[in-house]
Amino acid sequence: MKDISLYIHIPFCTRKCNYCNFYSISYDAKLPGNYIHSLTKEISQYKNKNYALSSIYIGGGTPSLLSFPLLFTLFSAINDTFFISSNAEVTIEANPASITKDISHNWKILGINRVSIGVQSFDDTELNILGRLHSSKDIQTAVEHVKIHCTENISIDLMYGIPGQTHETWMKSLQRAVLLEPKHISTYCLSLEEGTPLFDAKDTYSFPAEELQKEMYYTMLSFLENADFHQYEISNFSKEGYKSGHNISYWKGKEYIGCGPAAHSFYDMTRRDNISDVQRYISNLHNQQSVCKSSKIISRREYISDMIFLGLRMTKGVPLSYLKKEHGFDVITEYSDTINKFSKLGYLTVDNDYLKLTKKAFFVSDEILSEFV
Repeated sequence: MKDISLYIHIPFCTRKCNYCNFYSISYDAKLPGNYIHSLTKEISQYKNKNYALSSIYIGGGTPSLLSFPLLFTLFSAINDTFFISSNAEVTIEANPASITKDISHNWKILGINRVSIGVQSFDDTELNILGRLHSSKDIQTAVEHVKIHCTENISIDLMYGIPGQTHETWMKSLQRAVLLEPKHISTYCLSLEEGTPLFDAKDTYSFPAEELQKEMYYTMLSFLENADFHQYEISNFSKEGYKSGHNISYWKGKEYIGCGPAAHSFYDMTRRDNISDVQRYISNLHNQQSVCKSSKIISRREYISDMIFLGLRMTKGVPLSYLKKEHGFDVITEYSDTINKFSKLGYLTVDNDYLKLTKKAFFVSDEILSEFV
């Protein structure tokens, strides 16, 4: 059997956040039933492919809005289609405002063993600017429900670079996050995306200066390290044994299937992406038509470039001997000018046969990684 990861997109939100440009629509009670029925049809297309799932990730949108019967239908289709490895990581994304005792208990029944909670901030003013539906008080209650009734394997998302955010409010969010004792923390710098309410209103807000954002990032590294969170990727930190297996599979260039509108897949050296329209998605599957918007077979060279680009996000770096042995590709020779340039600046180094970013490079990583595309 071939190991592969599965991503399921649930595109429903009670209300879209002010910064979000992921594909999602407003929740309509009449739509999820038809959507899940169509989703199971797409999933069933992979039957008899001899795939073994090493991880399942239910993302969105807000998957925690789905009722237990709909999630049960979804998981039944996954179980009927794939072999699920005994140690598979099964994650669901959740908004703190939608997590209850009963919902948490139902997740455990379904086999969900990891919950990623979109906290973003513990400051109510910042949450309001972001357009989040939950308050800071909701977060602790949500975490307690999940810990008691589902799993202790909880990941918390946090964001810096929010309008009006200070170094002090950022540190308070980090401190409160650590006090909840999650197993994993992901941190992201707010990115202004065209077409979002926050982008349209950007001139009315005061954003933290780049120097302050840099200070926030590096203070966070020290703080989380002192709290025994191991940094294994530019934005991700975990307790021992709790790295995100699903995300690591992406960063290592492994194959994955994406189901749902706007979902992406990569397998058999082909990238595929689905149409970004729920109604068309439902209609196409009902009429036995494809929901794939485009597909592209990539070259071996392009695949290797992706492995380097994504591998450098990992703190361990890119395995040089592995790429030379398995793919006949000498990274040091092929990228000698780029590596020499950034090595002289103190941004790149070779350590134990791995090409890796130095800690100094983490905050400016996008500029460096772009030269390996």
